[in-house]
Amino acid sequence: MSLDESAAAEVNKLTLLDLDEAAVRSREVLGVVSEERLSVWSGRLEAEGVPLEEGCVVAAVRCEGSDGSMVEHAVRVPKAGGASALLLECKVSYEEVPPSCLVEYSFSPSGPSWRLSNVSLPWLVAYRKGKFKDWEARMLAPSCKAEFRRMYEVGPVFTIYDHHMFPSDPSDAHKFQVTDDATGKTVVIPRPVKRLRIWNTQAQSYDTVRATLDGAPDDQDAYWLDLKNRIRDAFGEDEFQDMIAKPE
Repeated sequence: MSLDESAAAEVNKLTLLDLDEAAVRSREVLGVVSEERLSVWSGRLEAEGVPLEEGCVVAAVRCEGSDGSMVEHAVRVPKAGGASALLLECKVSYEEVPPSCLVEYSFSPSGPSWRLSNVSLPWLVAYRKGKFKDWEARMLAPSCKAEFRRMYEVGPVFTIYDHHMFPSDPSDAHKFQVTDDATGKTVVIPRPVKRLRIWNTQAQSYDTVRATLDGAPDDQDAYWLDLKNRIRDAFGEDEFQDMIAKPE
């Protein structure tokens, strides 16, 4: 969908920066961001207290950066005028980037249940490297029985997880939290992401992003069986059964 002339003029007056915070070399107004994409962004925008105002148009603007790389800005144009670039923080790098630079995620293996994450693609790639070992270490040395029991119920985690980068909907968050009886503190349980994708401004479509953690085994069933045996050997059969038993 194309922009009307007044909205396009607002967009073209705006100074836009590339990811190195230098002025872009060129820009192409592609039209209005689709309702499908805006609906994916809406959860994060509302959570951060910056929802789109009624009647606000969001324009997709493909820009060439100072180094020749392409970035797609989202420019909000309110009814009253005064266009501004829509920027959100990558919670790893603390840099403000356009929504198209943030990875989208889903906890479901299929369907349109996408959400906008808090991490950009380069930092996601770096983040995948140590998370499998972190999860395994928690299984082998849990902070409390409640943590181990819930992690055991969730099962093996071979895909990316992090409640800061990939938050659950508030209505689901409690399902991945337990209370440490000894300290009273809330312990957050890893919730594996099932799918990842990133917007490709050149193709005007999504690219699939690998969700599998670095170091995850090829034979997942054999690994899970072996890990359970290692835990059973470490704690003993009676303690193991007590740890996985649901409280009455």
